[in-house]
Amino acid sequence: MGLIYRALWHVNRSPLRYAVKSSVSAWHLSEKRERRRQAQLLNVTAAEKNKAEELNRNGYAIVTDLMDPAIQQQFADAGKARLGNIDDAEAKQTSTWKKFWVRLLDAEMKDGKLSADNIFTQYALQPAVINIVATALGEIPWLDYVLLSYSRHTGEDLASSQLWHRDHDDVRVIKLFSYLTDVEEDGDGPFTFLPRQSTDTFGLPLLGSHFPDLRVFERVPRGDVKVMKAPRLAAFMVDIAKWLHMGSRMAPGHGRLLYTATFFAFPRMDPGAKNRPFFPTPETSALQKLILGL
Repeated sequence: MGLIYRALWHVNRSPLRYAVKSSVSAWHLSEKRERRRQAQLLNVTAAEKNKAEELNRNGYAIVTDLMDPAIQQQFADAGKARLGNIDDAEAKQTSTWKKFWVRLLDAEMKDGKLSADNIFTQYALQPAVINIVATALGEIPWLDYVLLSYSRHTGEDLASSQLWHRDHDDVRVIKLFSYLTDVEEDGDGPFTFLPRQSTDTFGLPLLGSHFPDLRVFERVPRGDVKVMKAPRLAAFMVDIAKWLHMGSRMAPGHGRLLYTATFFAFPRMDPGAKNRPFFPTPETSALQKLILGL
């Protein structure tokens, strides 16, 4: 990690991040205004507005019932098909820093980019998702990436996102999660987080970014933990920059197929941001291009 990257990463973990976000946004005022204008043109339903308010108020919202049934069926079928290709996908994945993860979309990318018409891109672009996130942020969001990951037991010590942490890529990081396998037991590795008051009680330690249970529960009651156990195709959004969270703690013989789509308010603050990981097709709309940064 370079010195500039490290310095900016620490800024993102401090109250200074709000000033930095405002300053960076000022350099992109024209696009910020356009994103806010376009958000006002969205046809947001009362149910979607309620979910956006819930997301802003509580830090999370369960959105399963608002997913488009047609897209959800294609999404389910695509997830099922990829479950039969775990070993091949593992051999072709481009990142192995999380040993308990197999990334299942790497082989579908072209020069590191995923097509805008890929079902896993389209799932994030469906109107209900965009309407909720745009309403929560007050502007058309930036879809940073989508990920399909298969978690399994490795027998190794807990590491990385299996430990308690926040995401410090930006002031707000809204993630859409959807299970593509049943996650109804602790051994299935459910997404788990601490609500606002508990996270605030733990605070932002000066040293370290990922913390074991012992460190967290010295300061926070275990009873405060919220565990997102749910059947296949459950969908929920969480603002993971604000709440301590962890997951993928798999028991032997268990596997979890999880979809995530990560949204920010433009522009992205993370100094390690890569080039846009999507490419358009002739059918990609102007709004979708704005969301994808194309």
